[in-house]
Amino acid sequence: MDTPWEGPHWSVSPHNFAEGVAVPPHPVQLHDVTLRDGEECADLAYSVDAKVRIAEALARLGVRRTELFLTVPGWEAAARAIIARRLPLDLYVTWDPAKTPRLLDLGVRHAMVWYRASDVYQRHVLQRERADLLDEVLQAVRTVKAAGGYANLFMPESTRMTLPQLRETITAAEQAGADAFTLVDSLAICRPAALAYLVREVVALTARPVEVHCHNDYGLATACVLAAYEAGASALNCSINAVGYRAGNAALDEVAVALEALYGVSTGLRLELLPWISRLVADLTGIPQGYFKAVTGGGAMRVEQWGASARLAAAGERRAAFAFEPEWVGRNPDVVVGKWSDTGAVAKKLADFGLTATAAQLGELLRRAQERGIAAGRPLTDPEFLTLARAVGTVAGD
Repeated sequence: MDTPWEGPHWSVSPHNFAEGVAVPPHPVQLHDVTLRDGEECADLAYSVDAKVRIAEALARLGVRRTELFLTVPGWEAAARAIIARRLPLDLYVTWDPAKTPRLLDLGVRHAMVWYRASDVYQRHVLQRERADLLDEVLQAVRTVKAAGGYANLFMPESTRMTLPQLRETITAAEQAGADAFTLVDSLAICRPAALAYLVREVVALTARPVEVHCHNDYGLATACVLAAYEAGASALNCSINAVGYRAGNAALDEVAVALEALYGVSTGLRLELLPWISRLVADLTGIPQGYFKAVTGGGAMRVEQWGASARLAAAGERRAAFAFEPEWVGRNPDVVVGKWSDTGAVAKKLADFGLTATAAQLGELLRRAQERGIAAGRPLTDPEFLTLARAVGTVAGD
């Protein structure tokens, strides 16, 4: 493709695909942690029914991996209910020697074997020696493999490990049979470039999949997982609405849309369902989506000006009016009229109500709307706009 920066619903910067900058697309999976990391959020508690509904919604969206925590009451009922639905997604569970074997017997095949990897955590929290902990984790990997399972070595605090420690751990776990490795930036302490560096180091060490799990305490979770993708990561942990511990995780909608538009990677997701699943998770958790959130946030498609967008659309360049066309992700442009509006926004709003106006009426309506918006400290409501429109003499269109 001569212009890979131009897609059916977007027109991004050509510099994304310049020599030395472009990233050859490679397959990547989105590993959803809405259920598992959501359990770590201080302000929500899932019911079994909520977990099942979210799992069903993820499957409908096209996500093929999700994960359950086994440390909250109701874990077995939730796992059994999800398994019974035979959804087209792999269910991962946290390794627990007293619980996971029961789920392996039920048909769960994927276990996240945790290895809390940093010196500071091992010394002061676990109060264990590194060698003893690693032996214990390697035995867990062998147990999962002996049961016919898939063992993913999940390493909280791994961004504090030295490279020799990381290499020793990866090599030993691979020899024990680990199928994949997840680097975990537990406290979001890595810059994107630093995480990419670690991913490259591990990718160079093993042919097994290398995955990442990032938190958002510095607002960099999405940037970090995308940097990890650039470095060769084959799976990216993310969640609906960025649900997770403290400041949350990388938002699945942001990661998916960025992969498609900025990297040319097909995610296989039904992106038009993103607003629907975002609302579902917000309703089930009681935690609203942020106004300034990308893709699915309340302000993401909301604008006060429309003249430039209308002219671009008339010229056949509508994609250049948006970061990506709203309809691609199940949204519509939301044009409001207020203090910063132009005549294009006023004309669009009138057309939405089947009204027309002369140029003079448009100008007068804009003036009054701007004054009203400033006085109210917000855009006009539809009834307020219609009252002003009638006052300046607009008429119903043909």
